[in-house]
Amino acid sequence: MESTAQIKPMGKVPNIYVETASLTEGEIPKEAIPVTATHPSPLQYWKEVARYVLYEEVYDDEAEVFDNAQCPAVPHHVLEKLLSILRDELEVVRSDSYEYEDLVADIVAHAKLRKYITTDRHVKKMESTLLASRWHPDISPSQNRTMTALRRRVSISLKTEEDNELTNKTLTKCLSRNCEACSIMIGQVSYLKKDLYLLVQVAANPPPKLTGLVEVDVGTRFIFLALTHKLSDQSFLFQLSRCLASILGDPRFLKCLYQSQKNEEFFKAALKSRKEMNVISTRYGDIVNKTGGIELPQTNLTEVQFDRRDLVFDVGSDDLEEEKVADFDVTVQEDKLLHCTPRAFKRFCPPFKELCQGLVELAKRMPGDYIDAFKKKNIGTVLSSILFIYFVVFAPSITFGTLMLNEVNQSYNISLNILATGVITVVFVLLAGQPLSSIGPSGPNFIIETVIAMLATKMKTDYQVFRFWIGIYIAAFGVLLISLNLSSLVIYARRSLEELFSGFISLFLILKALFSMFKVIPQNIPQPEKPEDLIKASRAAVHLFLAFCMLTFSIFINKLKGSHYFRRKMRYWLGAFNVPLGIIFVSIMAALFFSSYPVVKLNIPPAVHADPSSWVNVIDFAKINNYQSASPVTIHISAFIIGGLTSLLIFTEIALNSITALKPKAKKPSPFVIDHVLTVVVFPLTCCIVGWPFMSGVPVRTIANTMALVQVDPHPPPGKPAEIINLVEQRVSIFIAGVLVMVSVYLGDILRLIPVAALYGMFIYLGLIGLRGLDSVNTLLALMTRRKYWGRWEFLTSLPAPQLAVIVLINFTELAILVTFIVLAEFTDAGYIILLTPLVLIFSGLLREFILPKWTWLAPCLAKYDRRCLPMHPKNILKKAEIEVSTEIDKDSSLETSVF
Repeated sequence: MESTAQIKPMGKVPNIYVETASLTEGEIPKEAIPVTATHPSPLQYWKEVARYVLYEEVYDDEAEVFDNAQCPAVPHHVLEKLLSILRDELEVVRSDSYEYEDLVADIVAHAKLRKYITTDRHVKKMESTLLASRWHPDISPSQNRTMTALRRRVSISLKTEEDNELTNKTLTKCLSRNCEACSIMIGQVSYLKKDLYLLVQVAANPPPKLTGLVEVDVGTRFIFLALTHKLSDQSFLFQLSRCLASILGDPRFLKCLYQSQKNEEFFKAALKSRKEMNVISTRYGDIVNKTGGIELPQTNLTEVQFDRRDLVFDVGSDDLEEEKVADFDVTVQEDKLLHCTPRAFKRFCPPFKELCQGLVELAKRMPGDYIDAFKKKNIGTVLSSILFIYFVVFAPSITFGTLMLNEVNQSYNISLNILATGVITVVFVLLAGQPLSSIGPSGPNFIIETVIAMLATKMKTDYQVFRFWIGIYIAAFGVLLISLNLSSLVIYARRSLEELFSGFISLFLILKALFSMFKVIPQNIPQPEKPEDLIKASRAAVHLFLAFCMLTFSIFINKLKGSHYFRRKMRYWLGAFNVPLGIIFVSIMAALFFSSYPVVKLNIPPAVHADPSSWVNVIDFAKINNYQSASPVTIHISAFIIGGLTSLLIFTEIALNSITALKPKAKKPSPFVIDHVLTVVVFPLTCCIVGWPFMSGVPVRTIANTMALVQVDPHPPPGKPAEIINLVEQRVSIFIAGVLVMVSVYLGDILRLIPVAALYGMFIYLGLIGLRGLDSVNTLLALMTRRKYWGRWEFLTSLPAPQLAVIVLINFTELAILVTFIVLAEFTDAGYIILLTPLVLIFSGLLREFILPKWTWLAPCLAKYDRRCLPMHPKNILKKAEIEVSTEIDKDSSLETSVF
């Protein structure tokens, strides 16, 4: 029965699921679903031909499956016809019926009233046509065949639970909770006097679930009838339905359907909506596929991948609107330029203000970090992440432990590094403001350790004493930085600074591995009378080959992870344990084919020979003022400079590290200052006293930690990649992983079988993977191609090439300076130059923040290209319990199992 009441959607205007059904003549398929308990027409049925969740899916009659999701492209003349229909020809019926038979009665009564049909025989024919069975190709035939036709009719008439068996459960899970359905029915009906375009608005709240009408288990809000009496118009009606479905995807038009019954308002809303549609001229029909759509970019929809938008926080609706601007607007600025004013210095007072606030926020989040880990929805994610996080923490301890043992000091045995990494991980996760951050050995700290050892040798002083005073000065500078409330300065960090540091780490891994392997190659062809040269050459050749095998294996697993071979879960775990599997593979190869070769392996004692006394080298406080032949002034000045620069470096690393942990849907407050207290004060003091290597934050490993704890949408809409819906912020899994690392000191019987070359191959692989996702690298690749191929780099499409070239040149120049430091530290006696790394990072940030924005030619492009990593509101980070970040993931810069 018709109603004049206004439709009131539940809450805001809901999402709409659209399904198109075409009237088909012929034998009814066995799987067809009757929509009424009465006998339907035996020679007609409604066949589902298209559906729309987020994108368009068209049914392929030949392949008997729905084609891949695509963006619908609407011919211009079809859009004009639809606009004309909405303005002049569309009839509207509003009904409060809950049964489909009653809706059909309202439709037929309206059709007879408006003279579309005139006789009682035509009335019965139209009722029979509209009540014909529905065939949905994706509803499981096995479910429907087990139900006889009589049983199915009884189920429909009595509304039993078996109704749910007649829906597509998988597709239903892709829909939002407040989703409603629209059924578009098209077909040729000979008894109509003229074409019928009718919109049925179901006023019932909530909308009724009409069994069989659509394939999903949601209520039906709208029915759109497009029936013609001309046989030649059947294909045109399908294009018309595609056009209507595209417009229904616009919330403005959908809102109008809920609130109005006037054709004029429908027409105005459609005019606004057409700006968001893909409208093409018939002259350019070759740009669409056979079903009239535009194929989506080729992405691996079965894998979770990071998009560039995951790397910056949304800072407001204005920025979102700015991203939609197609043309480059030179007047758009992301934010105002920063200025150094007397008022800005008030942040430094009172001292330790941020620390006091951070302790309060830490106390607030601490209980939840343990409770959340054991919630029913989180416990599976927490338990499954432990082994993954274990390898993320454990692998660097043996790799950098090997480097420290061979190139820094013999006291740094691998067991000591393993224990130190485990203990530091456990302490940090128990006390940190952001427990998901990864703390451990890193490339920059290893270089600083080599500089300390080199200077101690040059000054002829005791290494441990010199290092002790450096640790004291690191902590002293850390206290100074924290007292000045500088932790929140991280909110000014930009993507370019984060990329500069990540690129530096990646290139260090690559260069360190290459230098270590190529430096042992003999400079001349070995002579037969010198067997030691032959042994040296053979060892170098085997190391290069095994490293190459490790690199090849890791790349193969990476490609396999992104393929369609095997099950998705199996591919996920293969990718997660890429590095451990590669180490096992190379170790087996070395044992099988090179057992008689002098292959260098990890120098770690068996479990029965483990010596706990060698795991801690406590400084002798009675000798801390014994500088041997060196001048005390020289020792303290050197320690002061190195300690200050190292403190600044660790402070910067931790800031970037904490930012990284916030990106994948973090919600809890994260007081960065607590992380700084631990890493710049507590840990340096501890490490210099007990003889452990200095530790710092590693953003890439933090990404690996967080990705092990993210929860993604298990049922993304067709054509849309998986989306991160939650991050399990807790301390339990990383604590357990840290304890397992500590226990791993007794795995010497296994670890001593690993060739050192496997670690070098891993270095190269992880370095290459780290470089792949950098915006500067992607921009450089884009600049080397013609602009028409820039579609794969969506974030570059509206930016001018000349300005991008200048930005890339600046970024790579800064990176080249850091690479020069690495080379000089490796091949010259000026290794101390690596201590200038934090100054280069700071200069890069100041250059980007204060100087480049004043270049009017470059500034607008720079503002769009290089966003801030965090919103410009420190309180949102330190106190607010919700940080929204875009987590739609659809680019090819996937996160790898990066443990460095």
